[in-house]
Amino acid sequence: MKKKTMVLADSDEIYLERLSNYFMEKSPQLELNIFTDSNLLKHYLETEKADILAVDEKMADEDIAASNHVPVKIVLSSGQDHVDGFEVVKKYQKTENLLTDILLKYAEITGSAETIKGSSNTRTAAFYSPAGGTGKSVLALGMAVVGAKSGYRTLYLNLEEVDSVKSVLKRTPGSLSDLFLALKTKGMNVGIKLASSIGQEPSSGFFYVSGVDSISEYGEVDGADLSRLVQTVKNQADYDMVVLDLSSDFSERTLKILELSDVIFAPVTPEEGAVSKMNRLLDEAAFHDMYHGLFQKMYLIENRIVPPRWDEELKESGLLNRIDCAGVFGEIPAFHKKAGILTSADTFIASYQPLLGRLMNL
Repeated sequence: MKKKTMVLADSDEIYLERLSNYFMEKSPQLELNIFTDSNLLKHYLETEKADILAVDEKMADEDIAASNHVPVKIVLSSGQDHVDGFEVVKKYQKTENLLTDILLKYAEITGSAETIKGSSNTRTAAFYSPAGGTGKSVLALGMAVVGAKSGYRTLYLNLEEVDSVKSVLKRTPGSLSDLFLALKTKGMNVGIKLASSIGQEPSSGFFYVSGVDSISEYGEVDGADLSRLVQTVKNQADYDMVVLDLSSDFSERTLKILELSDVIFAPVTPEEGAVSKMNRLLDEAAFHDMYHGLFQKMYLIENRIVPPRWDEELKESGLLNRIDCAGVFGEIPAFHKKAGILTSADTFIASYQPLLGRLMNL
């Protein structure tokens, strides 16, 4: 990808140094030019071209606004909501949010769908089980909580057709319905829509997007669409880890997401039905080479394992001889209600460490 030239201008040298150091670290695809003097800035804009200008409101004037050597001109404002000739971005906010706001303005104005951020190190974990009632969504929520509490910038996406966490997480500014529309609308930037749809869970700090407004909307997207959505999340390079909570079907949509995921965590409980369905799923790998790669990155999670029998039922079934186990969770009363996981999952960080290790140390 060709580097984009960004000009940063501010008379506050300390602020400018902090900003430029962060931008260079997080966006190596940016080539930065720094100015603290407005006259030097104007001379530069008369002779050189740039892709983005971000300038303090005190340095922004009509001459700079009139420059045709830079298509995207942004004022870093500490109070003004409108400045003629410029887009406006709030100056004093988290540096990571400031960078995102600037890049989103660039994408909106130019119509560019490419990311200007560096190559993504985002790790994706899919939580999938062929059986319902195995605690999949609770464990996935817990992974998001523990990931955020452990210092990882974490995004949780519930891709179940029937969203089982809708009553637990507050409505975000946008929803999967908005993202599905962006995926299907020619010329609409999915990355921009994603960034404007995300909310943050207040007690733990993980990020998420609300599910679809209507279940029927899943009939309008296919595996390629959902793959594009997940790939967009990874390309944005905004998150260390993404937790994908999937439906229990084995549809084309589910398969595409599983293929894109770095790790698949498959919860199972000792009940006969859950064990039988998991064994049946593993049988597919034996008979169909096309699925073999999926099961190479799939790990079992033994859930609701309680004394005195512990995992005796799972051992007797032969399941533990067929697939590696990433973690064991006992009967945790707080996990019975999904709301409980938001406030208590961090007390079980030790139980989640093997899962985090599998995901983040790839």
